[in-house]
Amino acid sequence: MSAENLTRLNKYLSEVGYCSRRKADSLIEQGRVTINGEIPEMGTKVRPGDEVRVNGELIV
Repeated sequence: MSAENLTRLNKYLSEVGYCSRRKADSLIEQGRVTINGEIPEMGTKVRPGDEVRVNGELIV
């Protein structure tokens, strides 16, 4: 998959309108965000089709 289709997790959460990038960083550090059921590290990138959840709630 090309790098063009990857988006940093905090930017993704901001772009979909869930929260600000800073708030997203905080949620990631607290382990409240998952990608495909796994807790990501800071700076992890999201691919199209990945399942992102915050506190178990699916982010669409």
